[in-house]
Amino acid sequence: MSMQRHLPALVLICSAMTAPGAFADSSCAPVAKALNAGLAQPRIHAAIDSPLNADAIKMGMKPTLIHSIVIDQVQYSNAIRPTFSRTALESKEMRMLATDLGPFMVEEGCKPGGSDKVAGRDSIVFTAKGDLGRGEIRFKLWIDKATGLPRRAVSDEPEVDVDAVFNALDKKNGRPSVEVKEKPNGKRQIATHAYLFGDAVKPPGVNGTLDAGALTSLQAVLKGAQ
Repeated sequence: MSMQRHLPALVLICSAMTAPGAFADSSCAPVAKALNAGLAQPRIHAAIDSPLNADAIKMGMKPTLIHSIVIDQVQYSNAIRPTFSRTALESKEMRMLATDLGPFMVEEGCKPGGSDKVAGRDSIVFTAKGDLGRGEIRFKLWIDKATGLPRRAVSDEPEVDVDAVFNALDKKNGRPSVEVKEKPNGKRQIATHAYLFGDAVKPPGVNGTLDAGALTSLQAVLKGAQ
């Protein structure tokens, strides 16, 4: 039996990237430096804006700004359900994924893209391309000039359909085995990522309410050049 669904590649880009610092050429050294500076921060708030595709709109889904708030070894995220879930980050790898800094984990081929002003702050711009086996993925990255921290990213990657095939029951556990196959569908998935660090990063409040100041800052970064 086969079950097919669309898989938007949105948050966990870095799961298929190399470890921080393991960059193939010197062109990505400034990006690596910004990445490591970001990962070293105890408090990180990432917001991800990705437009819904036509299929999702037909299903009645509404656009939602995805948040991942990492404070020390805890993540608060609304990626799975509208209310924020709290997850203990039990390893360095889990924390790395939770930060949503995957767009800055490019291996090679980074190119300077000039300077820009994002939400009133000067930023240095880089572009990069890569391939995770699904087709070309493209990044545009903004690094805060004063702090050296990741500021903003736009990821452009292939959409992937997932075909979950349920095979015959396993005699040992009485459950069907599942084979997952991924196939690019020819469409592109674009996501804009914004980052906030430091004391401005706060956990969600009652009923998943976010700090108004932090949300305003992140939305300004998502809008881009200003």
